[in-house]
Amino acid sequence: MYIDQDLCERCMDCIPVCPVGAIGIEETKCARHFSFRVVIDYETCVECGVCRRLKKCPQKAIKQVEDIPYPRILRAAFSDPTFRHASTAVLGRGTEEMKTNDVKNEFTRDNVGFSVEVGRPGVGAYFRDLQKVTMKVVALGGDFASYNPVVALMDKSTGALQEEVLDEKVLSAIAEFVVPRDKALKVLADLVAFINAELESVATISVIARNEVDGGHAFLRKLKVHGKVHGYVPYPNGKVNLGIAALKGGKP
Repeated sequence: MYIDQDLCERCMDCIPVCPVGAIGIEETKCARHFSFRVVIDYETCVECGVCRRLKKCPQKAIKQVEDIPYPRILRAAFSDPTFRHASTAVLGRGTEEMKTNDVKNEFTRDNVGFSVEVGRPGVGAYFRDLQKVTMKVVALGGDFASYNPVVALMDKSTGALQEEVLDEKVLSAIAEFVVPRDKALKVLADLVAFINAELESVATISVIARNEVDGGHAFLRKLKVHGKVHGYVPYPNGKVNLGIAALKGGKP
């Protein structure tokens, strides 16, 4: 993103809408007068497109280059919710599977899923931050979700990301993986300790577990029993999907 200085009237209405604070004022001075212009900091910008989509600029001075070069295009891919990933052909940073479990049935009663989202609006994160997590996941024995767009940038055997992407900044990026249920609590404890000690950005850990018939889950019950010891307070979040279909002839 950039601001066309020939069109900008310096109203500054665009400044507060940037989720990473990339839009600001650049002062210019000379012997006789003081002036400024509104600019987008190239390094801070994550190419999310919020400033342009909100249409705050009456002069339409906020613009995007016709083709964002690689690897900078990854900023848009992981920050702009309208961007379709080349590797997965879907929108968004994570996968539909961890929300619904409807497609691949990854999360069985024997497996527990994890997602670690690095970065958030207002903070953002570099892929270098995410690499720390993905390499730790490999060390913990996690099995990455192959349909997550991060995997296309990764060596799954080590968790290392491609060198050229490490300095690209995004709103957030998500690593998704599964572990056997009997190892899940230790993996959670190790992840929390690692993130607190090693990560410079903010991170959110989510656990995806399939419920038993009675509505509970062995992992959650174990977490509650040892909650005070480990310091975890689970906040369950369920999702119910309703499908509507019709058979031939219009009969449900």
